[in-house]
Amino acid sequence: MEVVPLEYPEEFKNWKNLFRPCASLRLFLPTLLPDENAIIYMDSDVILLRPLEEFWGFFAQMDDQQAAAGVSFVPGYNKRPQV
Repeated sequence: MEVVPLEYPEEFKNWKNLFRPCASLRLFLPTLLPDENAIIYMDSDVILLRPLEEFWGFFAQMDDQQAAAGVSFVPGYNKRPQV
């Protein structure tokens, strides 16, 4: 695992005044890390209950046309329509 410091792309430097980096830099990860073929982005409040390598293994089953996302539902907190 490697931690890479990131900066806004030159044409988006003004975003630093509009948004916090933690909220917006993730939008540029494919541009900022062009040599990576997969990236796991997690908010700082995420707690893993299993090894990260196990989670990463799910990506080995995907092709370049797929994406994955995960959310948790907490009654009274999340704002999502009920079906």
